[in-house]
Amino acid sequence: MTTYGALCLIPPAAMLIFAILTKKSFEALLFGTIVAYIIMYKQNFLGPWCDLLIDTISDPDNQYILLLCGLFGGFIFLLREANGTMGFSNLVARFCKGERSVMITSFLMGIAIFADDYLNIMTIGTCMKDVCDKRKVPRQALAYIIDSTGAPVCALIPFSTWVVFYSGVFMQEQAIVDMGYNTEMGIYLDVLPYMFYPIFALLIVFLFAVGIMPKFGAMKKAYANVESSGLEHKHPEMHNVPSVDIAMAGMSVDYPPEKSKKNGNILDFLIPIMVLITMTLITGEMLQAIIITLAVCMIMYLPRKKMTFTRYVELFFAGFADILPVLGILLASFMIKNACAEMGLSEYVIEKAMPFLNSATLAAVIFVIIAVLTFITSSFWGIEAVAVSIVVPLASALGANVLLVLGAVVSGGVFGSHACFYSDATVLSSATCEIDNMSHAVSQIPYALISAALATITFLVFGFIM
Repeated sequence: MTTYGALCLIPPAAMLIFAILTKKSFEALLFGTIVAYIIMYKQNFLGPWCDLLIDTISDPDNQYILLLCGLFGGFIFLLREANGTMGFSNLVARFCKGERSVMITSFLMGIAIFADDYLNIMTIGTCMKDVCDKRKVPRQALAYIIDSTGAPVCALIPFSTWVVFYSGVFMQEQAIVDMGYNTEMGIYLDVLPYMFYPIFALLIVFLFAVGIMPKFGAMKKAYANVESSGLEHKHPEMHNVPSVDIAMAGMSVDYPPEKSKKNGNILDFLIPIMVLITMTLITGEMLQAIIITLAVCMIMYLPRKKMTFTRYVELFFAGFADILPVLGILLASFMIKNACAEMGLSEYVIEKAMPFLNSATLAAVIFVIIAVLTFITSSFWGIEAVAVSIVVPLASALGANVLLVLGAVVSGGVFGSHACFYSDATVLSSATCEIDNMSHAVSQIPYALISAALATITFLVFGFIM
């Protein structure tokens, strides 16, 4: 394998600078991949870059995520047409009389839906965004809450997709088996108390929801914009976004397909949502669950003349098309992840950090390294799988607490999952709340950094006392 040394740092740096200067996610990601392939292949970069695009699209895991997001876009359009979201919004609005109650409700729902971070984000965003509009809560605040209760909750409650992945990776290490662990759940439960970042992330978002944590930077500006504009359903940064007119195979569907009547039947919302959650838990596959849910929507809506079959199909494709910009960002994020892996970014950073490691500082340094790598590359599963195989033997050799170090690995992955500007969780949060992706990413990053700082300090303290 060709090594590129410090050159592997140039593509992510160029990408981040581009994103900060232009406030564009998709373009910045593509720019980063092009820079990487120019470094690796020089003037002959175009062919390999096209191969990267094809390989990324061909990857089954990537196809799963892209298809899932597209199907969910169609599902949201159907809920709107049936006016079910209005029914739910009206009901919740009776109990959520102000900003604090809206945010606490969103926070509690984020904890309740713990099976999968995608399910958490897309379900709560769909449920609560209209309620936020009615109570003049910026959608940036909602996006931050659902993003910060997605991965952290999935990591801390041992009945989620995250637990399945991490526990399986842990048990592949002989050192873990030698410690007396013979079940995946046993090792994960012992590591769980040392997952300091998700613990602090949930604490900070709770303090934000109840009004103790102040508004910073872009979040403060979002609140000021909503307060000064007096707009309930449209946020200032969305005003210049043109409405989408889908014309495909004779179809013409305006976005958003709003209903003129104010009242809606809450069952048209709750039944599909509960089917989605239940089938995800039963099948363990959200793709199967969303397909079953779409069928349930057809059975519910068509006989009651909520919509015709033609309208159902038109709305589904319109919703799928509406989420195409999100799919583009996700595809580009997969490409930069693969490009950084091809250049050996993770191995280079870990190798350079090795001389500075000892038993006391190991966990803190590992957390920072994993957090930075996942933030730059948006690669969680890949980096964590590589990191565990490195840090477990290293912790054993240095005499460090292995459980503490594994907690640092998980914590770093959780940080990257929702703090990275172009991670799937960040993109899905902004898309579900219908706000600009960079607006969400910039408004939530101060709170993620506060949680990361607290976690780093805690890992240092525990490293010295354990």
